[in-house]
Amino acid sequence: MKIKYLLLFFITLISLIGRSQTFNYKENAVYIFNIVKNTTFPTSKTAITIGVFGNSPIEAELKTLLAKKGTTYVLKHITLKELKNVDVIILANSSSKNLKEIQTTTAKLPILIITEKADLNYNGASISLFMDEDEDYKTKYQLSPFNLRSRGLSMNQLIINNAVLVR
Repeated sequence: MKIKYLLLFFITLISLIGRSQTFNYKENAVYIFNIVKNTTFPTSKTAITIGVFGNSPIEAELKTLLAKKGTTYVLKHITLKELKNVDVIILANSSSKNLKEIQTTTAKLPILIITEKADLNYNGASISLFMDEDEDYKTKYQLSPFNLRSRGLSMNQLIINNAVLVR
């Protein structure tokens, strides 16, 4: 009987730990907003269009955040056909397999690509959000200066200084 309760305790503990290891999408929306706000595009824009590719809770969180920030941002859900019509692409973790096609379709265009999965900078993303296991699963981001420059984008030095830099 004691073993049964002990086993139940450990299963509960493991499920609680598993829940704490998911992205805080509200926090990620703030990260994305600050990254976009501090990105310099080659041509001046009256509104920055942010497209979310794939399904992610980040879309709802960004919609709420951007509603508070005014009309200089437009958020929309996009498909492969709409990739070239945005300034920023947020690639949902569940759609990461599409990065190569997104990269190819938008190559050389001044589009900031942000992913919800680590290490996608090596496949063309400019920013990859990830959870740092060594810091209690805090959200951090990888930034590829090379990918930014190849798209004609630049970023505020504060954003660069707080990033994990990758190729």
